[in-house]
Amino acid sequence: MMMLRKKTLLRMLCVFAIVTLLGAVPLFAATEEIEIAGTVWASDWDASDNVIAVVIETDEGEAIGVSSSGKGVELLKLEEKKVMVTGSIATDEDGNKTITVTKYIIQE
Repeated sequence: MMMLRKKTLLRMLCVFAIVTLLGAVPLFAATEEIEIAGTVWASDWDASDNVIAVVIETDEGEAIGVSSSGKGVELLKLEEKKVMVTGSIATDEDGNKTITVTKYIIQE
């Protein structure tokens, strides 16, 4: 009886460790910084019609969401501006990309 409890506890700990490691994989997937160029477009507004989310549309037509953390919040005021942004890209389970911006340059 005691041996059965130890085996069950060991199995539960192994499953917990595997689930924890699999959950941490997306954290490591977005560590490489890249540069993308494109135009900033509003994608969501609040009740007062203020921009609360933006995307960057690349020259290839790909829309990449901008995280509202870090420098990304500054892009909320740059609708319709061409920018070059540097940051890390994360992709969700549906294939949608989001960039966490570390720096940006407004292009003329």
